[in-house]
Amino acid sequence: MSRAVERTETPSPVDDGGTAGVGRFGVRTVLGLVALLIGAVPFLLLMLLVQREWSPLASLDGDVAADLNSVVSDSPALVSVLRVVTDLGGNAAVILLFTLTTVFLLIRGQRRLAAFVVATGVGMAILVPLTKALIGRARPVVESPVNELPSNASFPSGHATLSLVTFVMLAMLVLPAVHRRFRPWVIAVALLIAFAVGFTRLALGVHFVTDVLAGWALGAGLLAVTTAAFRGWQHDHHQRTAEPLDPLDVDPHDAPHLAPSQQAALPDGRRTVTRLLVAAAALSVVLIALGLLVTAVLGDTALGRFDRQVAQAVVDLRTPTLTDIATAVGTLSGTRAFIAVSLSLAVVALAITASWRPVLFVLVTVLGELGIYFVVSRTVERVRPPVADLTSGLVTAASWPSGHVAAAVALYGGLAALVITLGRGHRRWAVLVVPVLVAPAVALSRIYVAAHYPTDVLAGLVLGTVWVLVCARCLLPGVGDQFRYPRSLAAGRRAVASR
Repeated sequence: MSRAVERTETPSPVDDGGTAGVGRFGVRTVLGLVALLIGAVPFLLLMLLVQREWSPLASLDGDVAADLNSVVSDSPALVSVLRVVTDLGGNAAVILLFTLTTVFLLIRGQRRLAAFVVATGVGMAILVPLTKALIGRARPVVESPVNELPSNASFPSGHATLSLVTFVMLAMLVLPAVHRRFRPWVIAVALLIAFAVGFTRLALGVHFVTDVLAGWALGAGLLAVTTAAFRGWQHDHHQRTAEPLDPLDVDPHDAPHLAPSQQAALPDGRRTVTRLLVAAAALSVVLIALGLLVTAVLGDTALGRFDRQVAQAVVDLRTPTLTDIATAVGTLSGTRAFIAVSLSLAVVALAITASWRPVLFVLVTVLGELGIYFVVSRTVERVRPPVADLTSGLVTAASWPSGHVAAAVALYGGLAALVITLGRGHRRWAVLVVPVLVAPAVALSRIYVAAHYPTDVLAGLVLGTVWVLVCARCLLPGVGDQFRYPRSLAAGRRAVASR
């Protein structure tokens, strides 16, 4: 698929001092005014009305907070969903997305786009706490709180600002590489996520309506300013395009295409899928058989007594310091780490190889491990150790195998597999130190907090190790052949441009 791109010719020095220079000044002035109108004016208007406690707006804020709280407080499941969605606009998620985006662009040689991302992130990091400190508005007080109130000020909503800026920025970066027909949908999805995050702040009772509206206005203004500045930078380098829905004015040939190498994501097609399914089924059957053997047959033998004695012994060894260490180690394979490490591996591998194959490897490894664990644990239904545990919210009859240990092997074993596959020289094998140290440490921490018996963590080690090896064997052949970045990037771009 070809795209027509209009480029301006390099103006002469005489033109720079004449009408061309005046034209560029006029365009930048208009863009700056538009940026001001998009975000700054609504934000300032809201700030003024909030400070003066305009009664219609204050009434709206109070009514919405009370009504939403009365609906949400009676549904713990809805509260859980709202908390998951609201985390998309939290500091942890936003920092991760900005960092990975910057790393991806730098690896691909897109330094100007990386500078745009960094400038936008820095501007957001300054504006949000500064405006909160200036206004100092108190958080809503609802009848039945369902979420702990943050300690900072309420106006504007930081989650609303962060989500709008983050996801609209990501949409703008990918627009030049997306078919024109799908570009409105990309923008719509980004705005929908920002709207959803803003709504969760109201539903959880931590912000007023005006806080969320002001957060969106502040984010829109910041994006408008940084986008206008970037367009001016692009025009200084004489890169003007006629692409629709491209706020950054990026040449499609210079856009950060995700996988220009054209390598097939799935080697050997259906055969690979069949091998993975067979391996997953066989591993599940073996672990289920071992679990039933350990729980139903060997429970009263030396092995069963060993499990119970160790679970009881660790209780006597507990100290505040060891508990803090065990809790910290356990987070290495917790839900947040599971998402963050998986996403980081996929993005960095994609940036380096320009191929979807390592991304598929990461997804199949982590999701396959999760699926096998779910099937095995729900089938065996082993009850957790009957001692005082240091955990909360765990399913009681899901002790075999240890999901945290299996996840640790899948995450950090997957990291080692990618480094060994893509690396060169004998030093790359040193990366095996990571899973060799992390997985046993997580295993000990899960025994310490009484979440698992020793045999549970051994089963988790088996699950993670076997599954990583299977996925690497089936999905990573040929990935190392793509590791020629950045020399092969030009060829990849030409291939994308010729479609």
